[in-house]
Amino acid sequence: MSLKNILVTGGNGQLGSDLKELFRQSHGVPFYFYRHQELDLLDERATRDFFGRQHFDYVINCAAYTAVDKAEEEKDSVKK
Repeated sequence: MSLKNILVTGGNGQLGSDLKELFRQSHGVPFYFYRHQELDLLDERATRDFFGRQHFDYVINCAAYTAVDKAEEEKDSVKK
């Protein structure tokens, strides 16, 4: 069985951090955790460029908009 490259977005968020801790015991499976600062999923061009340069077999999307109190003010960001 060959190892798969697995990308986890939202790597520093609550769920991403929990997965990072869980996957530390993954026995060599290559997980790559990216934070919003490294992979801004709201920037379509940057996201396309990122995936054009990188190869991942799987993506686990843990990215989330968590500023609930600001959601009304930033409706465009919430809808994406």
